[in-house]
Amino acid sequence: MSNRPEERLIRMAERLVRSTAYLRRSWPVTLAVGAIFRDEARYLPEWIEFHRKQGVERFYLYENNSDDDWEAALAPFGDVVELRRWPEHPGQYSAYADCLDRHRADTRWIAFLDIDEFLFSPTGGSLPDVLSGFKRVPGVAVNWRIYRTNGHEVPPEGSVIENYPIPEPDNDPVNRLVKSIVFPAMTSSRVESPHSFRHYAPLVGEDLRPIRGPFRDPPTADLLRVNHYLTRSRREWEAKLRRERASDGEIITGAGRYA
Repeated sequence: MSNRPEERLIRMAERLVRSTAYLRRSWPVTLAVGAIFRDEARYLPEWIEFHRKQGVERFYLYENNSDDDWEAALAPFGDVVELRRWPEHPGQYSAYADCLDRHRADTRWIAFLDIDEFLFSPTGGSLPDVLSGFKRVPGVAVNWRIYRTNGHEVPPEGSVIENYPIPEPDNDPVNRLVKSIVFPAMTSSRVESPHSFRHYAPLVGEDLRPIRGPFRDPPTADLLRVNHYLTRSRREWEAKLRRERASDGEIITGAGRYA
């Protein structure tokens, strides 16, 4: 049986992709980041400040049962953060769906990231300027580069970027994974993965070639890149392995090699 609401959205998206006027309209928000977080108070300020410098205008954040002082961490950013309490568990997919539905008409691009992921352009250009080259696509898939403990047994003082400067080799197979910057008006709110979304036209990589699914190979990161500080310190990674994932509620398994 056909999914009639989905079919209507597909037809709407097809009209949008043909509508030059729509693509050129003035959006209240050009680029936002959507994220769900738990117990990330220590890292939120650096993460927000970094992305503001890259051209991110808004942060659509979903607080998911944190026990730390996240409110104090976010207090200086009230002008750019739109916060929602999101107690669902697992809550990542439903939070992303809510974000898409709320901002389908007011935001041109939403990058869905975790708090340990830093999105930027290696060219030095701002993210909105880089994304202006992607006119008629529903989203851009960005390959990441993985950073592990860098020898830290316990969380060091200072910033993530300074403390973990050395990435794993570019040919690490995990770098084939992508994170998505999506055009909400052309993206389904049926979220089934934190890496790739359901779109009404082909998703593309930085080279404008279409891709499907959460992997892009070769995993180039010349125009757009996500630095993923996967483990941080060994103590933090061990704690992460014992915690249920926000996406599916499962305990991370088989990932010890990333440390």
